[in-house]
Amino acid sequence: MSAPDPLTEKAQLGAFGLGPISRRTLTIALWVLPLAALANVAVLVWSLEGVDLNVAVKRPALLWLATLLVFAPTLTNSLRLLLWSRFFGLGLGLRKALRVTTGTMIANSVTPSATGGMPIKLAFLIGAGVESRRAITLISFQTAEDALVLFSMVALTAGITGFALFDFISADPQLLARLDGTLRSASMIVVWSLVGLAGFALVVAAGLLGRRARDIARRASATVRKWAVGVWGDWGKAAARGKWVAGINVALAWVQWSVRFSIAGLVLAAFGVDWRAALFWLLQYMVQSISSIVPTPGGAGGAEAGFLLLFGPFVASDILVPAMSMWRLIFFFLPLAGASVIFFALNRRKRRTLREIEPEAGLPHPAE
Repeated sequence: MSAPDPLTEKAQLGAFGLGPISRRTLTIALWVLPLAALANVAVLVWSLEGVDLNVAVKRPALLWLATLLVFAPTLTNSLRLLLWSRFFGLGLGLRKALRVTTGTMIANSVTPSATGGMPIKLAFLIGAGVESRRAITLISFQTAEDALVLFSMVALTAGITGFALFDFISADPQLLARLDGTLRSASMIVVWSLVGLAGFALVVAAGLLGRRARDIARRASATVRKWAVGVWGDWGKAAARGKWVAGINVALAWVQWSVRFSIAGLVLAAFGVDWRAALFWLLQYMVQSISSIVPTPGGAGGAEAGFLLLFGPFVASDILVPAMSMWRLIFFFLPLAGASVIFFALNRRKRRTLREIEPEAGLPHPAE
């Protein structure tokens, strides 16, 4: 397979307003994340209000278990990229897969969650040398696997709990009204965004913004068609000869999401809350769904509010806020700290190699 032309790849990304993740963005992230984590620790200390954390935490071993498990999704996500990359012969080794995964995590942490991580991952994949169409293929495979696993796990956990969560929500008018308002707001954002995009496309197609804008739109449209044809062909190849890869990746996705959404339950159990694995898994999934539509970096504010709103009826008020802060620290900031260390180490090694090959390419990275 021939290497992609960097100029062509850059032009294709530029047609959609995308581009490589700047060093400035990653440098800002590496500075902001420790400060945000310290703020989270401050909230934890404040929420204890003089209560001894050693007394509040009944089963500290579960916190240590959560601390270890929280790094598993980073590894499984990287392995999933690696397996499909090898299937298509893209040469994306484990180091590059880890760089893509950790870099995406860092960049996502300082960008609004509502924008989604797909454009960021696309830029990192192309930066790792993957052709744009193949990068879209990899993302589409992961999206399909995640959707399949999440849908089945939500159905499974809802069934295990006897759909008690939905009965509880419908029995609380205030909680139902707040959730209804959140869903309505999210739906309106989606609808009006689609309407706005459709209107903008019509204006550009009519030439009201000038010939240059129309030409750019035509090139972008041609690129989309080219990508669509290529991705469809990749799906056909995977369906014919990649069933075993898909099976392994779905199994990895099951591990990834089951571990990821079990962290809240482990933290609450550490604080002495009765273990309700399926219910707490489902609640954390809903918390993350709420935070994903909040237009703040990393879903800040939305995740905390969602946790307090959904877990509040099942957790004693005196430990709810400390447990929420501890969960946020372990679930969000700890894996990001690990991702930052891995990304930093991998990039230092990459730049050291570049210095040996071409000394002028080894200019210092702002984050170094």
